[in-house]
Amino acid sequence: MKANRHNKKNAMRILIIGINIRHIARSASLAGHEVIAVDCYGDRDLARYAKETARMPREGSIEHLSSYVDRFRPDAVVLGPGLEEASVRNAVVLNNPPEKTALVSDKLWLAGWLEEKGFPFIKTQPLDSLDELHYPFLVKPRKGAGGVGCRIVESAYKLQIRPDPKRRIESEQGMQSCPEEDLIAQELIAGLPASVSVIGNGREARAISVNEQLIGVPWAGAKGFRYSGNITPLEAPRCDMEEMAEKIITELGLVGSNGVDFLLTEKGPVVVEVNSRFQGSLDTVELSGGENVFEAHLQSFSGKLPQRPTPARCCAGRIILYAPYDLTVESDLMRDWTADVPAKGSRINADDPILSILATGSCRDDVQSKLKMKAAMICDMLKRAN
Repeated sequence: MKANRHNKKNAMRILIIGINIRHIARSASLAGHEVIAVDCYGDRDLARYAKETARMPREGSIEHLSSYVDRFRPDAVVLGPGLEEASVRNAVVLNNPPEKTALVSDKLWLAGWLEEKGFPFIKTQPLDSLDELHYPFLVKPRKGAGGVGCRIVESAYKLQIRPDPKRRIESEQGMQSCPEEDLIAQELIAGLPASVSVIGNGREARAISVNEQLIGVPWAGAKGFRYSGNITPLEAPRCDMEEMAEKIITELGLVGSNGVDFLLTEKGPVVVEVNSRFQGSLDTVELSGGENVFEAHLQSFSGKLPQRPTPARCCAGRIILYAPYDLTVESDLMRDWTADVPAKGSRINADDPILSILATGSCRDDVQSKLKMKAAMICDMLKRAN
């Protein structure tokens, strides 16, 4: 069943393509646009929001991009996770320029830029040229997302016992090589993970939501620093994060939907990274606030920014459920509250995402309780089948 769409006079035919793009397709469809969705998963619920769908191979997805543009001939293209730095010819692209995205997603470059501009930042150095950081510190890929490849190093001895430096890591960005020169070391800072969702037009920016980030949630099967979802709005003190995020997006000259990740520390917010793309918080931002983020994204390319957001209608949460072991999906996991739902028969490796669970409620504790209950239901179904 297709999503109910608003009547839209200026509806566009939009190709949304990336590793996993269900959340973007949903928002675009609910904004009234005709969606062509191409991703690497082919989740069951993607068809709810798209007129046509196609599944592309995970390896070499960039090489296949132009063929899908030629095949579907859209009015515009939106590049999702894994393809944001790709160049597209013969099409209108509703993304930040690939060279700007490549720069902003470089955590080493960003730390230097934040320091130069006077924003609170995390001390960051290349792993192969450490000089000032004290143990313990955090090691992570210089580029990447979702917390994949992040680990705490407590001593020089443990730094030497590292994974294969030529290993390949998988995240929402796809499979990535990660040699040692592409790893960075960051000062280890304690704080509450949070993010600000921002719409920019290249000259100004407007914060539309402040979100709690869920990281490494054990009851969802997430290990280490894996991104586990969001709860919107953030109930903790916001400490002027909206204003700081708007300044950052403005000074970077970013357009469309962007996000700034923070750690809320005892000394105030510290910037972690900037995501010049649609964020994983898209579902909870829309469920909580009621405004369509894709339409705000689209309008920003004409220079328009949304109004200041009104108070949230409710609290909303999304949790990503990770596989505790290799498993096969033997049951129908489609529910009103599930998303990114794999087809029956899908094989999922240990520590890979299974699906997302959504919930709304009156407050954070209410939402978290519902997420936990629903996660337990899905885990029980999978355990019985495997």
